[in-house]
Amino acid sequence: MDWRTELGDFDSCVDWPGCWQWREFAALWPQARVLLTVRDAQSWYDSALGSIHAWTAPGQDVGPPEVARLLAAVWDEHFGGWEGFLDRERAVAAYEAHVDDVRTSCPGDRLVQWQVSDGWQPLCDSLGVPIPDVPVPHLNARELP
Repeated sequence: MDWRTELGDFDSCVDWPGCWQWREFAALWPQARVLLTVRDAQSWYDSALGSIHAWTAPGQDVGPPEVARLLAAVWDEHFGGWEGFLDRERAVAAYEAHVDDVRTSCPGDRLVQWQVSDGWQPLCDSLGVPIPDVPVPHLNARELP
């Protein structure tokens, strides 16, 4: 996939495909920061199970066929398929392995590790920009769209 074309004029990419293709993106944009958002693995699983996993269940309309293929590839590669994610231990282990891989593989001068509870400071410091006078946007809705 030609990510430069697909992402066009966007300045950033979050969630999928960003976390799935982080190595490729880091190579394509060597000056870019790699933001690793971390949280408790069990909490992550509960959130993902009630949101993205439910939204991408077989038979759900996830958009164009290309999106469905991308999602299937993500589920297959990281969790042994959509059904494989239902194995909590396996999914949590995959999450923890991903976090560890990014931490050990991404050059330290590019890696920004962050939790929502950290607020703006680490993000703004890493980018050399002032801290906004508004709270960090945070939405974690699990309801189906």
